[in-house]
Amino acid sequence: MLHLLHGENDLQREEALSEIIQQAGLTPDLRDLNTEVLEVPVTAAALRRACSTIPFLGDVRIVIARELLSQTKGRAANEIDEIAAYLPDLPSTAILIFCESKAIAAKNPALAQAKKLNANIQAFAVPKTKELSRWIVERTKMHQGAIDFNAAALLGQNIGPNLRLLDQEIRKLMLYCGENNPITVEAVKVMAPYIQSADVIFTVVDAIGQRNPRDAALYLHRLLEAGEHPLGIFGMIVRQFRLLIQVRWLADRRVREPDIAKRLKLHPYVTKKIRAQAQHFTPEQLRAAYQLLADSDLSIKRGLLEAEAALDLLIVQLTSL
Repeated sequence: MLHLLHGENDLQREEALSEIIQQAGLTPDLRDLNTEVLEVPVTAAALRRACSTIPFLGDVRIVIARELLSQTKGRAANEIDEIAAYLPDLPSTAILIFCESKAIAAKNPALAQAKKLNANIQAFAVPKTKELSRWIVERTKMHQGAIDFNAAALLGQNIGPNLRLLDQEIRKLMLYCGENNPITVEAVKVMAPYIQSADVIFTVVDAIGQRNPRDAALYLHRLLEAGEHPLGIFGMIVRQFRLLIQVRWLADRRVREPDIAKRLKLHPYVTKKIRAQAQHFTPEQLRAAYQLLADSDLSIKRGLLEAEAALDLLIVQLTSL
């Protein structure tokens, strides 16, 4: 039996791999004895030997070939041609699973051969930004739960396409909300505090852009009182200004907002907020702000300033630009 799993969505690709292995019907002890994993570099001859080996005390042998079909240059391309030619002769006792971390091109000879053989071919793409909220809703359903669409959007816009982290947060939120209770925006803010912190950082930077040191300091200290580490807050501010610089640079060159979001891998809602914030600064002020951040970082690392004191000083400096 032949399977081909490919694409950058490693969470669901590996889940599909586990399901195929489970469906092989081997007991755990026999499964270990009858499973072989091949990784590059490997030859077509080695693949043939692995698939032709007689199963030990079982009916089938599982061969997992990782990244073999991604080799497309030089001698490796010839190996793929040999592998493709071998696939029709795959023994009935072998379960061969190609597992590729990138999408395989349609012209790949092994993929073309697999289609002719009616193999189990599954493509696992990472959801696009605009599809992420829907993916979160469907993933929650798969775990026998439910989530408000606004809560899913909040998770998606703050975590992005990190599918393993999103899955982890969904499971955690389901336990928090309890059986038969949907995940709400309020639950997301309580159980994923870094999301709330990210919102507060937006507010801090808004206040800095409006040259309002009082409000900026007020929101900064709310984060500190909530238990956020000063260095963690500093890192979030650095990231925010880095994004401000990138978004402003692209916007000044008339790059459309959807294209900015795609290029920087940001949620459209986040892109819109950052673009609005960037208008409060000239390019020169953003460069000066980033220099201030670099100087603060150096002062902290050299022990000239405590991190919390450096943050307070930074607020004063940034609102004075």
